[in-house]
Amino acid sequence: MTVSHNLCRLVNLKTASKAQEEDREHELITMASQQSLKERQRQEREDLILHAAQEVLLERGYHDMSMGEIAARVGVAKGTLYQHFPSKECLMQALFKQGLQELQGMVEQTVTMQGDALVKLTFVIEQICMHLSSKHVYHTYMFYALRANPELHAAFTNEIKDVYLSVRSRIIALLEEGKAEAVFTHRIPTIVMLEALFGLLSPRALLVQRGLLAEPEELVSYLGSIYLRGIAAANNEDSAAHDCSLC
Repeated sequence: MTVSHNLCRLVNLKTASKAQEEDREHELITMASQQSLKERQRQEREDLILHAAQEVLLERGYHDMSMGEIAARVGVAKGTLYQHFPSKECLMQALFKQGLQELQGMVEQTVTMQGDALVKLTFVIEQICMHLSSKHVYHTYMFYALRANPELHAAFTNEIKDVYLSVRSRIIALLEEGKAEAVFTHRIPTIVMLEALFGLLSPRALLVQRGLLAEPEELVSYLGSIYLRGIAAANNEDSAAHDCSLC
C-alpha cells in the first residue's frame, strides 16, 4: 500500500468524520428548535389558561371556579389543563406569582425612569394600589390559604422569594435616592420606611378600606398622601441628620 494511498484514505476518513459532525450538529440544532417550539407553545397555552382562570375567578369567585370551565374557555381538554396545573390551588399560586412578576417589572422600569425619587415613588405607590385593587380576589384567597396551611406558605414563600426580594431592593434604592436628594428624611431608617410602606399597602388593609371608598383612585390618593408626608424631609432638617448612623 503506497504512501499516497494511505494519505488518500486519511483524507477520506477526515472528510467522512467532518460530514458526520456536521450531520450531528444539524440534528442537534433541529432538536433544539423543535424543543424550543414546544416550550414556546406550552408557555403560550399556560398564559391562555391563566388569563381564562382570572376571568372565571373574577366572575364566579374561588369556590365556584371550575377547572372544567377554564379548560373549555381555553379550548383544551381537562387533562391538558391538569398537566399544567395539577389543582386549583396550584393555579391560584401561579396567578399570584404572575401578578407579583408584573409588579416587579413595573417597579424595575420605574427605577430607571427620568425624574426625582419622589415622582418615581409616587408612581410605584399608585401602581401597587391599582394592582392590589384589580386583583383583590386571589390576593384574598392566597392570604387566607397561606395562613391556614403552613407547609403551603413555606413552599410558596420560597418560590416567590427572588421576585419579592427584587421588589424590596428596588424600593429601597428609591428611598435611598430620595434621601440623597434631601426629599426624604434621614431621621427614619430606610428599612422602617420600607416596612411601613408594605404594611400600609398590604392586601388585607386595601380590601378593608376599598369597600369604604367609591373608587380605587381615592385610596391611592389617601394612602400616598399619608405615606409620602410621613417620610418627607422637614424644612428645618439640618445636615447633621445626614450623618445619622441609622440611615
